[in-house]
Amino acid sequence: MPRILVIDDEPEIVRGIEDNLRFEGYQTLAASNGETGLALACQEAPDLILLDIMMPRLSGWDVCRE
Repeated sequence: MPRILVIDDEPEIVRGIEDNLRFEGYQTLAASNGETGLALACQEAPDLILLDIMMPRLSGWDVCRE
């Protein structure tokens, strides 16, 4: 089953995206900031990452560069 990592600092958005993805049959992982998201991406190797650009501490651009 494909796994999708959702990285966003707004919990309502993450919850909505995860609900919809799970309904469609995807497995999801979530992170509420760039640092945690980057660690999860390296550790779990998801098939796809949905990444918010404007986040505190480590922006989506920085996560993408890493």
